[in-house]
Amino acid sequence: MAVDACPEQTSSCLERIKKTNKKRKMEENKKPSFSWGCSTELMMYDDPWKLKKVLNSSDVGSLSRLLLPKEMAEPLVAAVLGYDENQKEGMEVEIWDVDTQSMHSLVFKRWGSSRSYVFMANWIKDFVKRRSLNSGHEIGFHWDPYANRFDFSVLKAATEEDFSN
Repeated sequence: MAVDACPEQTSSCLERIKKTNKKRKMEENKKPSFSWGCSTELMMYDDPWKLKKVLNSSDVGSLSRLLLPKEMAEPLVAAVLGYDENQKEGMEVEIWDVDTQSMHSLVFKRWGSSRSYVFMANWIKDFVKRRSLNSGHEIGFHWDPYANRFDFSVLKAATEEDFSN
C-alpha cells in the first residue's frame, strides 16, 4: 500500500498530504463517471416575454386600446415592425394567442396625445372580453421572427386585491 506521507508527522507534511488529496478529489470531480450525452450544468433561463404589462383600468375599459409606454414600445414593437410614426392610420399586426391557439389582428399606432403607443381596433373584443381580462392581469408579448407575428399570453391572473384598487 503506497501512501503519500512523510515518515515524520510534521505540520508541513500533513499540509502537503491534504493538498494532494484535495487536488486528486478535484480532478476526480471533473471527470464524469457516466454520461447520458446531455449537460447537467445549470443554464440561465431567458424569459421570452420581453414586453410585459400589468393591465390597469384604462387598458380594459371603454377606450378600446392597450396603452404601451414609449420606452417599451419603440424598441420592442416599433423597431421590429419597421413602424414609421408618421403613419396616421397605424399598421395592422398579427397576434397569436399562445394560450388559446388563436390568431387575431390589432392595429399598432402612436397615440398622439401622450406620445405613447397603442394596440387598438379589436383589443377589447378579441382579448379583454374573450379572455376575461381585468385590471391586475399581467400579459406578455414577444416577437416571433419565424412566423412574422407577435405572440400573446396571460402571464399572471389578477388577484382579489387587484379588483379592489
